[in-house]
Amino acid sequence: MVLCTWESWTLFASKQAPAVERGAALTESELRGKALFLRGMLSSGAPVVGRLGSEGVELTGSVAACARCHGPRGRGTGEGGVVAPNIQASRLFAPVSTAAPGSGQWERPAYDNASLTQALRRGVSSSGRVLGPVMPRFELPEREQADLLAYLHRLGDDRDPGVFENRLVLGAALPLTGKLATVGEDVRAVLNAVFAEVNQRGGVFGRQLELRVEDDALAVAGTDGTGRLLNTDVFALVGSVRTGPRPSDARLEAEEIPLVAPVGLSDTHAENGGRMIFYVYPGPELQARVAVQHLHSTWERRTLEPVLAVVHARNDAGEAWARGVRSEAERRDWPRPQVFTYAPGQLDAAEATRWWQGLRAGAVLFSGTGAELSALLSERGAASGSVPIYAPGLLSGLAGPVPAAAWSRVRFIHPASPSEGHAPGRQEFESFLKRHGLAPRNLAWQLNAYASARLLVEALRRGGADVSRAGLVSALESFQDVDTGVTWPVTFGSQGRVGIRGAFIVRPGEAPQEVTPLSDWIALSP
Repeated sequence: MVLCTWESWTLFASKQAPAVERGAALTESELRGKALFLRGMLSSGAPVVGRLGSEGVELTGSVAACARCHGPRGRGTGEGGVVAPNIQASRLFAPVSTAAPGSGQWERPAYDNASLTQALRRGVSSSGRVLGPVMPRFELPEREQADLLAYLHRLGDDRDPGVFENRLVLGAALPLTGKLATVGEDVRAVLNAVFAEVNQRGGVFGRQLELRVEDDALAVAGTDGTGRLLNTDVFALVGSVRTGPRPSDARLEAEEIPLVAPVGLSDTHAENGGRMIFYVYPGPELQARVAVQHLHSTWERRTLEPVLAVVHARNDAGEAWARGVRSEAERRDWPRPQVFTYAPGQLDAAEATRWWQGLRAGAVLFSGTGAELSALLSERGAASGSVPIYAPGLLSGLAGPVPAAAWSRVRFIHPASPSEGHAPGRQEFESFLKRHGLAPRNLAWQLNAYASARLLVEALRRGGADVSRAGLVSALESFQDVDTGVTWPVTFGSQGRVGIRGAFIVRPGEAPQEVTPLSDWIALSP
């Protein structure tokens, strides 16, 4: 809810709250009040409703949230010509007895809970003045009102976990054992190296960045690496390696703990409305849409209706890939794509090839492992080299031999610039590796980790010295074409949780990691 005034006098005071140790854990009531303050959501999940002025213009949900005007820490803002005062507990519950000339502040007696309720419901201050028209009037259920009042007593005194006067504790869940162990080691090294350079320059607002890491390839008592990190009270997570949704995702959302730029593609968590995970690269659903957009641009003069053949494993990534193909084809009034599915690891390449050839498909869109793609290419190479086959750009485990004719028809969706190896930011990254004695062993993952760390540092700087999780989320949502040096510019937003919404289409080259661009940047249309 927006507790803004037309003038900039300090709002609210109430009966003295019981003394609470600074940084002490919030009670259940205070936590509910915090959610209402930050997001404008009632404990039932329904949005709060406020009304403006004599005409009763309705505001709901996040638009009516207190933090919308006063900020996530209640320090106040002056955006848009409307001054929203500091309503932290140290100011909120202290009477204003003097006013500087021209300050717009007025004397007022201290609030108690009754007069605070009147301010919320009727827009009347404790001095009897009518608060300005930008202050909504609310009808809150009794429990919700009590929760909000309880949290206002703590506003500014409650410190998020992992925040200390001179350090900020961050976490990363990485595979430190198993087949991706070297990836986890390299990502940890890059994150630590970026933070070391920031710390050498004094940290972020005087706080040193400290990284804690848990092995996400190892479950302990049924808890994944992210869950164990959350049990140690980290402030936020950054650069965790993800290959799909995790059991701990629900906890990130429930406790509103940000995960900044996990290493890897976005997954169904982002596509299902998750708020706390900010991805850099598009996942399978968005990549599939890019593939269809590219096909549309190359088929503009075709007179026959295109037939799309989708081959995918029956898993989250495969279902998301197929969903993206269907949605983009539907937007273009194309025939519904035909789908061939298989159990993960059990692709019958010969059967799949006979199936899509029988359809006389104009293109094959494949989602599976690199080894499965290699098998499919080997089957189709002898029979046909004219039909393009599209696949996500981060497949691993490609295995030969693959016929050259088939290989030449592969189209990878590549969210990074094909020419990034010659970009100034890439040269700086190579110098960065040398400074820290790091070898380019898992280069794609290391580049992603470097971007993750830089995005986090930029968000912390934007969030200000009074650091909070809510402030970090707000800072990330403000990103517009942020340059990491090694990726396409990153943009989030109040609803956006995938920073790069587009890709290039590339053809694989002869050498590992070598690609040839086949398109300019393809930005996803809304």
